[in-house]
Amino acid sequence: MLQPLFNAFDDVDPNAWGSGVVLGVSGGPDSRALLEAFARWPCRSPGLRVVVVVVDHGQRPGSAAEAAAVVARAAVVGLAGRAVVIDVAGRDEGSLRTARYAALQAVAGDENCTGVVVAHHEGDVAEGLLLHLAGQGGGRQGRAPRVVDVRDDGFVRIRPFLRLPKSTLRAALTALEITDVVVDEDDLAGKNARARLRHQLLEPLAASRADVEAALARHAFLRTEDDDVLEGLVPDDDVVDAALAPALLRRWLQRQINRCSPGGDPRTAPAAVDAVIRLARSGADGEISLRGCRAVIRRRGHGATTDRVVAVETDPVQSRSG
Repeated sequence: MLQPLFNAFDDVDPNAWGSGVVLGVSGGPDSRALLEAFARWPCRSPGLRVVVVVVDHGQRPGSAAEAAAVVARAAVVGLAGRAVVIDVAGRDEGSLRTARYAALQAVAGDENCTGVVVAHHEGDVAEGLLLHLAGQGGGRQGRAPRVVDVRDDGFVRIRPFLRLPKSTLRAALTALEITDVVVDEDDLAGKNARARLRHQLLEPLAASRADVEAALARHAFLRTEDDDVLEGLVPDDDVVDAALAPALLRRWLQRQINRCSPGGDPRTAPAAVDAVIRLARSGADGEISLRGCRAVIRRRGHGATTDRVVAVETDPVQSRSG
């Protein structure tokens, strides 16, 4: 029952493990499966540094005891463990996720580890796509994350279970007779967007849920593959032809927005980006306000050589069209 999890570890590029990894373990069933399987992985390099880290958001009674239990379990299976308490102002999923990854990465730096390993699985990929389609987030605009994701700062996030269904992780725990997992009360009560989607859309599917999640996850992976190809075709210029294909113009605009407002949420300007594309196709000139900048469509050249181009400027103005 553990072999599929071992296979997933084996399939990760050996170089991704680097000098060592932090295992992000919440105590829930999925991350607990990560902990138990990684500790038993037959092909794990004996010299690989591994630190189990549980992030305590401190937002519910008993969280400190749950974190201590994870650290104690890590010691039992022969791994070093640490609990980290963080104070998060926002209770929304995005704020918690950002703070959690920051804490994991900080420990990785302290422990001379270059990677953070998390237990995201096929069901998480499916839910991310549904959240995106419903306009509720999703983090990657409906695309599946990569198993090995090298960040701009050099740190690596590893998600070995992305192609595994949740049932495979739960079966491994059953085989090990492990039942002392943490149950997220917010999830049970449907207090966040992901939990509501899970309860209202996926759970009613009953027996067909696994097939639906697999199909959704496959679609998300295909979106990632398609985007990789399209990203390679986007011009790396400050000014582009207004006749550029919409799929490429959209991605070029997003690049420019991110340059003007680095670190901003890419989901905050979809309507404005759509407006730029409509204006570009209309044949008119004008300006559209974006996040922290503006897109300007104007004519360039004279006589027979006149064409229309799109540029992005950092001075935001109110939307207007010519």
